[in-house]
Amino acid sequence: MNNHKLTKKLQVLLTEDEVNQVNRIILNDALEKEERPVSISAFIRILIQQELSKRSTEEKTTIKQDLKNLKNK
Repeated sequence: MNNHKLTKKLQVLLTEDEVNQVNRIILNDALEKEERPVSISAFIRILIQQELSKRSTEEKTTIKQDLKNLKNK
């Protein structure tokens, strides 16, 4: 994980079934890797980081510009 200080909290609302599915995925991954399971928040943080890393630099720049344009309206 990056050495950045974690400063923001995000709230995620899931159904009970979704929480159970996430827990099963976490536990299955831990068993496969023979490691301790991560917390749900750590798991979701990893998912977000993976999604962000998939985005190209150009796409990130476009998104920033689009957000600036929205703020200026």
